[in-house]
Amino acid sequence: MSKKIFLDKNENPYKPSKNIIKELERFDIASLKFFPEYSPKKLDEEMSKYFNIETDNIISVNGMYEAFACIINSYDKHKIFLLEPYRDLYTKILLYYKMHYDIIKANEDYNISLKKNMKNNNSIIIASNPNAETGLFINIKEIEEFLKHYEGIYIIDESYINFAGESAIKLINEYQNLIIIRSIAHSHSISGLNINFIISNSKNIENMSTLRQKYGINKIFETIAIASVRDEKTAYKNIFDIVLERERLDTILSKEGFIVVPSRANFILIKHVNKTSNYIYDELIKRNIVVKKYDNDNILTDFLRITVSTHKINNILINELRDIVSN
Repeated sequence: MSKKIFLDKNENPYKPSKNIIKELERFDIASLKFFPEYSPKKLDEEMSKYFNIETDNIISVNGMYEAFACIINSYDKHKIFLLEPYRDLYTKILLYYKMHYDIIKANEDYNISLKKNMKNNNSIIIASNPNAETGLFINIKEIEEFLKHYEGIYIIDESYINFAGESAIKLINEYQNLIIIRSIAHSHSISGLNINFIISNSKNIENMSTLRQKYGINKIFETIAIASVRDEKTAYKNIFDIVLERERLDTILSKEGFIVVPSRANFILIKHVNKTSNYIYDELIKRNIVVKKYDNDNILTDFLRITVSTHKINNILINELRDIVSN
């Protein structure tokens, strides 16, 4: 195989909405002479409709770095905890901002036990749901039960929620300590924009808005994002196809001796009963297939994380994995 296949970053394999081209053709090029709005009000308004919330419950930000800066700097005297397994990106951001953090260990089955994570009211817990490494999903009832007793700040990264189930957004006005980070990068095939959305109660959003980067999202990116969310048909079809492929991969690889963690995201986490993850990773690299592997000190070191791609690409992956584990 001559052309590399990248299955390590959870990017959507399908094309984004054709509406983007139409909107860009109508875009007022002359407006590029002027700076964008301090904050992307049009995008905030459009996304509030998409998430079915009020406009004062959301701000659009320039990626996870800005999202973390707005949230954590609003609670600068709080101690930060990362729920294991956590995204590599979290530690990179916290190190970049020189913010100290501690780790809350996961259970042996890689599930997250919320009940045992009752930190004090000066703490911030950062988690993802579905988990951004395993794909495991915590239902909203368990999250709500946790919030009834937890007094610190609870941040949920819901970047993959469109592949999973019910969002915790409905809880933001009931629980003042809940902050959600959302994305449409994976669901709408627009990872190249690097836009995120912070969602919380209006008081929290007002405080975080003062820390938001001015001119953070340019006019063209705002136009593309709005065009994407207005085309629900394309996004839903792509999400549906990915979920079907995810379940197909799970079924087939389970029969080939792989342990497949039950994922609710657009990727799967696997390990083989006889072959090591390092061996399989190296063999895939030889075949120009790139997946995500974990460092030796990571709780997931025995696993590989693989992005769910198109039917054709997934078949190539399946055939190569079969060949690798049979030798």
